[in-house]
Amino acid sequence: MNSLKNYSILIFSVFWLSGCFAAPGMFFGEKSSEDGIIDTLADFQGAQVHLQSISPQTLVKINESEGMLLAQSIDKKLLDYRPETYKLGRFDIVQVTVWEHPELTLPLGSFRSDNATGQMIDENGEMFYPYTGQIPVAGKTISELRTTIVQSLSQVLNNPQIDVRLISSQSQKAYVQGAVSKAGTVSLSDIPVTLLEAINRSGGISATGNPMYVELVRDGKIFSVNLMASYPSGQGPADIILKNGDVIRVADNDEFKVYVLGEVGKQQALRLKSGGMSLSEALSEVGGLQVMSAQSKGIYVIRAGNSMDKINVFHLNSRNPLALIFGDGFKLQPRDIVFVDATGLARWNRLISQILPTVQTIYYATQSIHNMKTAKDDIMNW
Repeated sequence: MNSLKNYSILIFSVFWLSGCFAAPGMFFGEKSSEDGIIDTLADFQGAQVHLQSISPQTLVKINESEGMLLAQSIDKKLLDYRPETYKLGRFDIVQVTVWEHPELTLPLGSFRSDNATGQMIDENGEMFYPYTGQIPVAGKTISELRTTIVQSLSQVLNNPQIDVRLISSQSQKAYVQGAVSKAGTVSLSDIPVTLLEAINRSGGISATGNPMYVELVRDGKIFSVNLMASYPSGQGPADIILKNGDVIRVADNDEFKVYVLGEVGKQQALRLKSGGMSLSEALSEVGGLQVMSAQSKGIYVIRAGNSMDKINVFHLNSRNPLALIFGDGFKLQPRDIVFVDATGLARWNRLISQILPTVQTIYYATQSIHNMKTAKDDIMNW
């Protein structure tokens, strides 16, 4: 029996000593002090890990530095673009008015719709006009078309007074898609249309749209625009003039999530709201910390850098509930991982629950062998 006891004690001691690394589940284990002065670098599988605490001393710095990842300035190429004079194209509708000669202007004038009072440029880029015949229109400006008609009518009229205007643009368009109320096309005419105007014409951003993540695709290149950011005068989204073929896409909140794992009420992926989400808000969304197992001083936000060779880890020590105020000031970003560490006791209990069946099996097997040996000795001595 003494050997059995010694054997059991040995097994228990081995598992006790190995409990710190053998317990099931994830474990981070790095700590920073409550005064929030920790700021260290480490390596993990070739990646540089920057660990810093969330505190009044560092919160402003963290938000400012991480905020630079969002689009706070607009690419100069977008702001510098100025459309050339509008050139007519196929299916555009123009209206030609000859003053004092109503027979050359379509009848009913103001009583007809715009489309009805105009003439459509056909699929060959041409239009017909009296005394002028078929006119090659595609590629001409409004002024050039007027000059062509004036020259032709001057042969039959004395000093004709002509007005030409574009009443419907069909050849130049921008496209608005994604999380807007009414996705579709926006016609571009001789009056410039800005990015914000195009979104508004599409009914504005929908309830699930995220104004912080708007993409503009131009000439095969993707530009990011944050409608929630503040910009210098003359350098904001309202100053981006659209170009023929531009594609605007408003991202949906479902595309941007944060992942809350570890010792929380319910591990899950949370959709990042349009106005952003704080660390404390994310924790409350998942039911808060597990009372019996969460380590309140072990809350981490793990954020990948621009490349996977750099990882930023932000630590919140919320042993004092007042620290949750700092968590509320920490703004999460898409694909952040919030991890709540387990207490040492919780990890030890999980280890015990894993090894107890094995220990019991060994114990009862050893007990059976001992009982068999005792029975054999009794029979031999009987």
